[in-house]
Amino acid sequence: MKKLICLTLSLLLLSFSFVSCAEQTPREGEDSSSPASVSSEPAETESESLPESETETHATEEPVISKYEYEYVPPEDGSFTICGVPLSEYTQVLYFPQTQDNSFMNHITYKNRLAETTASAIGSELEIKVARNEKMFTEKRYEHEILFGTGFVRDGIPEPDLSKTYYGVTADGTVYFCSPAVAVFPYLWELFLEEFFGVPVKSGQPSAGCAVPECYRELKLMDGASLESQGYSLVFEDNFEADELDLNVWRHRGLGQEGGGFNAASSVTLADGFLTIRGDYRDGEYGEGWYAGQIALTQWYCRGYFEARIRCSTCLGRNKDMWSAFWIQGPGPYNAETSQGGIGPGGAEIDIMENFGTDHFTSCIHCAWGEGAGEVGGEVNVVTGLGNAYDEEFHTYALLWDETYYRIYLDGILVQCTDHKAGTSAVEEQVVLELVPGSTVPLDLSETREMVVDYLKIWQK
Repeated sequence: MKKLICLTLSLLLLSFSFVSCAEQTPREGEDSSSPASVSSEPAETESESLPESETETHATEEPVISKYEYEYVPPEDGSFTICGVPLSEYTQVLYFPQTQDNSFMNHITYKNRLAETTASAIGSELEIKVARNEKMFTEKRYEHEILFGTGFVRDGIPEPDLSKTYYGVTADGTVYFCSPAVAVFPYLWELFLEEFFGVPVKSGQPSAGCAVPECYRELKLMDGASLESQGYSLVFEDNFEADELDLNVWRHRGLGQEGGGFNAASSVTLADGFLTIRGDYRDGEYGEGWYAGQIALTQWYCRGYFEARIRCSTCLGRNKDMWSAFWIQGPGPYNAETSQGGIGPGGAEIDIMENFGTDHFTSCIHCAWGEGAGEVGGEVNVVTGLGNAYDEEFHTYALLWDETYYRIYLDGILVQCTDHKAGTSAVEEQVVLELVPGSTVPLDLSETREMVVDYLKIWQK
C-alpha cells in the first residue's frame, strides 16, 4: 500500500521569476560531463506571518516591492529611525555560538555580509560586535541594539524557539533576529531592510529613509499548495516502493574505491518502501574492506526545490566514521576558470546535508573562491543544539535553488541562505544520495551503518 507521506516544505519569503537553464536530458553512465565521484566533505511558523508574495525580480524589469504588512513610506526629511531612535545610534550584535566544528565557520563572513547589505541600503555602516560564548546575555551592552541570535534576553523579545525563524522590534526599539542558524541572519537583515527601508533585495538601490515601528514577523512553513502558487510543479517523485532500484532513473555512482573503503551496488537495497544504503566491513566485489554506496539520478536538473526524507546513519564524527549525505554536483571541475558558482560552466557542489554526528547538521556550498582562485572554497554552515537524533529519527532535508539564492532547510526551518561568491549555479547538476566511507573508518569490524531514505521529490518552475 502506498505510504502516506507528509511533505514538509518551507516558506519562501521572496518570489522570483525563474531563469531557465539548458534543456534537461538524461545522462547515463560516466562520461566527460559526468565527473568521477569526489568527497562531499567540506575542506573545512504561524502567529503573524509575512505576506506570501513580497518582491518580484524580473530578468528584464526593475525590481518592484509588493505590499507588506507595513506599507513603506519614506520620511520627508530622509531620516532613518527605529521607534524614534536614530539608526546611527544603534550597534549590531552578532551572537556566534561555539560548536564542535566552529573552526570551519568564520564569523567574518557573516559580519561582512551584514555590513555590505547595510552600506548598500543607507550609504554607511553600523558598528558590529560579536558575542562569542554560550551564556545568555540578560543585560544590555549597548544603549540601542540590533541583535542577531538566540542568546539574548530582553523585554519584549519572545523566548528563544529553535523550531522557527522570526524577527521584530520591541516597544523600546530593540531589534531582534532569531534563528537556529547563524548563516540565516544576513538574509533576515535583507528582508528587514526590504520591508522597512524600502530596499528591494539585490536591487542595489539606496533607501530614501525609514521610520520603523514596533512589529513581529515569522517565517511560516510552506506546503505543496504554496509552492504551486509560486509557479512550482512536482516534476520528480520516488517513494522507493519497488523491489529494486530502477536503473532507468538511478545509477550507481563512483563504484570502486572511495576514501577509506569502497562504493558498491550491493550496498544499496529497497524494501518495505525505503531505500537503504548499508555500510559494513566485508570481503566483497572489490576485495576486503569497508563497503558503502552512492547513487545518482540519471536526469540532471537546473534549479528547483529538492527534498528528501532521511534517517541518517550513526556517525562518530568527521573522518572518524561513515556519514550520510544528500548533495548535488555540477559537471565541474571546480576551479577559477570553470566554477565560481553562477558565472562558470562548472557550477557548484551543493551539500544539502552531511551528517557528522547526533544533533549535528552540516550544509555547504563549494566552488572556486573567485577570480584568480586556484582552489575550491566552501561556505560551511553547522547547526547544533536542536536536540535531534538524526540517526534515530527521520528528518526532511531540502534545497530551494533559484537564480538568487541557495536556501537550505532542515525540517522546514531555513538554516542556510547564500549566493556564495559569484551567484547561484546556472547549469544542470546531478542529485546524489550517499553513505560516504571516510578517509579512515576506525570502527570495530562487526559494526554496521545504515542510511535510510523514505522519498526524494523535486519541484521546478
